[in-house]
Amino acid sequence: MLGMSRRAVRRSFATMLVALGACSLGMSLLVSFPSQASAADTTVPGKPVVAPAPASPSASASQSGAASAPNAPSPTGVDQRVLRSDGGYVNLHVFRPPTACSGVAVLSPGAGDDRDALAWLGRALSQYGWFTVTMAHKESGRESLRDRVRNGGLRDGLLALTTDPEAYDDRLEDTGAALHWARTQCRSGPAVFAGHSMGAVTVMIEAGAKNKLGLDSDDRFDGYIALSPQGPGPIFPAGAWHDIHKPMLLVTGTRDAPLDGKWQTRTEPYTDLPAGCHWLAVVDGATHFNFAGFGYGHGDIEVKVLPLIQRFLDNLRAHRCAVPVPATGVKFDAK
Repeated sequence: MLGMSRRAVRRSFATMLVALGACSLGMSLLVSFPSQASAADTTVPGKPVVAPAPASPSASASQSGAASAPNAPSPTGVDQRVLRSDGGYVNLHVFRPPTACSGVAVLSPGAGDDRDALAWLGRALSQYGWFTVTMAHKESGRESLRDRVRNGGLRDGLLALTTDPEAYDDRLEDTGAALHWARTQCRSGPAVFAGHSMGAVTVMIEAGAKNKLGLDSDDRFDGYIALSPQGPGPIFPAGAWHDIHKPMLLVTGTRDAPLDGKWQTRTEPYTDLPAGCHWLAVVDGATHFNFAGFGYGHGDIEVKVLPLIQRFLDNLRAHRCAVPVPATGVKFDAK
């Protein structure tokens, strides 16, 4: 925790919990956090977001995909409520590109995070020309995580949430609704699905990774980005990723380690992937917090990661796989 402000710690208690290993936790590190820490709000420290009034579209407008679009793109994003196929709703945070869109990006944050999570990535992708939406996964958001930790304790509460098939069912419902609505706003270019931590698990399941939760893949996207992916364990068996063939970028860091293992376990999905425009980036010194969008040194990590993401997306749009030259401090592999 050295170098992290009290404000940043309060901002993302939930992401801290997932940083302890998502599915392999311990109580010992909790004592190093302030007692008033609360669930995640992953806006970037030092960059306050002035949120616009939430949109309140009618159910019929949501069903038809009618937009409550601003007159001009907002770098902080705007809220949008969208109907799911099961009758529920997903709240989105929408980042519109400054010019005509050239693709759709759907972002899935980690357990306990809300629609403001991954704002650093949403802003950047919109500037690259992608119509970008971040999902607020209500059923695995801050209140859900807080309740489970309160009722079951730190370890059991988070373990129950991050291995709950129903939580992922809801996330995949959110994903389908977000993609469908985004396509009513931007019909051109490919679609990419990106996620962090529990969101990266969601990405892998969507892409076709075999899992122990009995969940099927819809594989509705043209490419995938997994920040802090999970290796074999309670969710994925060994060899879970062998049948994923679409382009995928995996990103982790040398301080992005689960409590019961080393950061290298997050690279195991890449090892199992077949050849086919699959990339792995390991950022020296990057933590789990950094990929959520905050924490000491996040700015330096962002500068190193975003060019790789941009090149990956450029390749996706051009139907090619030109291997980039990574920044200093990034170990890069491709196959």
